[in-house]
Amino acid sequence: MADHGWQQSVLRGIGMRSEAMARLHPRAYLLLTTILALAGFACLALFPLLVMAGVAGMYRALVNIPDIAWTRLLVWALVTGLCGLVSWRIARFRPSLPAGVVVEREQAPDLFGLVEDTAEQYGRTGVDRIVMTGGYQLDIIKTPVTALPVWSTRSLVIGLPLMQCLSSQQFSCLLARRLGQFSKRSNLLLNWLFELRDIWPRYRKAGVGTDPGLLPVRLLFSVYAPLYTVVSTAAARLDELQADRYAMEVCSDEEVLETITTAAVHHLFLREKYWPAIRRLGVRQAAAITKTNTGIMTVLRAGLQEEKIGEWLDKTMSMEQQWNDPNPLLVQRLDNIGHTHARMHAHTGELATEDYLPASGQHLKAALENLPSSGYSQAQPWSVRMAGLKQKLQSALRSPRAGEVNQGIK
Repeated sequence: MADHGWQQSVLRGIGMRSEAMARLHPRAYLLLTTILALAGFACLALFPLLVMAGVAGMYRALVNIPDIAWTRLLVWALVTGLCGLVSWRIARFRPSLPAGVVVEREQAPDLFGLVEDTAEQYGRTGVDRIVMTGGYQLDIIKTPVTALPVWSTRSLVIGLPLMQCLSSQQFSCLLARRLGQFSKRSNLLLNWLFELRDIWPRYRKAGVGTDPGLLPVRLLFSVYAPLYTVVSTAAARLDELQADRYAMEVCSDEEVLETITTAAVHHLFLREKYWPAIRRLGVRQAAAITKTNTGIMTVLRAGLQEEKIGEWLDKTMSMEQQWNDPNPLLVQRLDNIGHTHARMHAHTGELATEDYLPASGQHLKAALENLPSSGYSQAQPWSVRMAGLKQKLQSALRSPRAGEVNQGIK
């Protein structure tokens, strides 16, 4: 999280206590989290309510003619004016859609077909748009179409690195997992709490640099949004476990076992080996690099050969739960689907990108190659972060041995 110092300490303490409460008193925890989730709606409704209170206050101040309470009248007039301005700004505010490369149906018809067929398996409509990013993710993000998060559009956000790391079958399994989770057939409350974790932080940045009228909203949500995110972390883990069970409705438990294991190991490998190696090379060199996303699989195949998979499996299975991580541990996920041992095989077949991002979409391919990746530090502009990488990695990522990057991750 972005908070530091005493704020981080306070949030950590709240997070630890919320996790303990979820474990010892799950019903009370869900009730508390639901009340806290509703408080976000109350925060948005606060300013219109203050407008009504201000109008009523001005009316009462004017009733006692000729002994008008001028001081009270002026105070309520000021409150009404300021809150009216904020209410008007809130009514006009529209959260931004997830950033990334928007994929059109004609660019990836098989991908759209897969999404629609999978959604139909759960008796739900598909998504409104598909967005590719440079992160390791496959999420459904709801974006409210009005100021209040009641009606929303659904964006399927797919990270190119994830498609580079998984086979077509594994990608289909993860997609089923996420679409099933958002079908809300048996997890209505949990998924509602889960999706608000993406929605409330957007009000924290509402109108930054462009609309000072939303400053009170930003200040209010700068306190509320981090608090809700921390308290709802345990609920998010429960919903992620529900998602794994949804995947088993359309995939075999063996497929789900291998998929979630492979995705978890690749995520850990990229986080601890690949991106740190990229950053180290960026410090040493001052040239530019392309295809840090589309060249990931070359490095994965070199770094996760059969003789090394066991080591990475053990490392993934022995990880400790972080207080602010909404993803449950792999060992918990395996137990949730009735398994005790992880299973993963080295990649030998086609990748999801080869099946669902066809080579004919050259414009899409070019856009994806230039996606900013989550593996870079956010402290530097993208052009600066890319400046030190081209000479070291341009040829390395195209070679079977993955050049210096592979040497850096062994």
